[in-house]
Amino acid sequence: MIEEVLDKARSGERFLVACHRRPDADSLGSALGLIKTLRAIGKEATLFMPEAIPESLHFLMDGEEGLAAIPPGMSFDATWVMDIAAEALLPPGFPGPGVTGPVIIIDHHHAHDDVGDIVYRDTSAAATGEVVIQLIEGLGLESIPDGSATPIYAAIVSDTGGFRYATTKPATLRLGARLIEAGADPWQVAYQLFERWKPARLRLVSAIISTLELAFDGRVAIMRVTREMLERCGADDDMVEGMVNYARGVEGAEIGALLWQWPVHDASGERLETKISLRSSGDTDVSVIAAALDGGGHRAAAATQLDISIEEAEKRLRAELAKHFG
Repeated sequence: MIEEVLDKARSGERFLVACHRRPDADSLGSALGLIKTLRAIGKEATLFMPEAIPESLHFLMDGEEGLAAIPPGMSFDATWVMDIAAEALLPPGFPGPGVTGPVIIIDHHHAHDDVGDIVYRDTSAAATGEVVIQLIEGLGLESIPDGSATPIYAAIVSDTGGFRYATTKPATLRLGARLIEAGADPWQVAYQLFERWKPARLRLVSAIISTLELAFDGRVAIMRVTREMLERCGADDDMVEGMVNYARGVEGAEIGALLWQWPVHDASGERLETKISLRSSGDTDVSVIAAALDGGGHRAAAATQLDISIEEAEKRLRAELAKHFG
């Protein structure tokens, strides 16, 4: 399937590149890396970015400007969507086929629907950033394209937790070294992704940790974040990213879970849904639990979003966990 993707890259001239909804470092870093790669082979590549980029990821943009909406009359030979495993994760305002051309999915997740016309999905990759390197090599480029090393490095560092997670393999570390040799700054990336803390986020950490509950004889650690907590701490939703790892880190916990009230705006107004983030520290496959709750992800990291209250979402989560922990 990678040959079909490479053929599209070679034959097309004008491409749109998009991230999944609420872009993270892997999705945005992979998109920026691909854009630089397409330009390196003489193609026109444009970033589609209808949402605000998290402040912690601004450093990746390096002057790149995305389109919040597609101007009338503009169309593309193909559209690439990075790091996406479900149609529900397409960015808001994603254009129709008359604008996008064939939709090409580049990803490393186990998919649970048939999003995309052409799909290249390497579930053995630690991050979609690794898959971008495969495309660079497949296109015959002898070196990492200028300006792409830092975003691709950030993609991999983010999804491996700073090369700490079980998805980190010897090849992952060798690739990290190669990207540093190509110009990636490991301290800049680590600082922006993991060590740059605003006071509001520190207050939010304290508030979220105070909700910690242990279930199933301590094998599951559950935490919550509500809109009231965010408002009280002066925090925003971007600051919640990564908080679930505190639950996973509880001694004796095999699964960490974070339930998160999430505002949704539609024609009927605003309502609160509930996001559930799951992390595994052991042998439990949390993607199975997430799939049972209409979500998905990896064995060690998965998520879902439910159109119910945080209280009802926790009941459903606990009922599903009971099937595994009894």
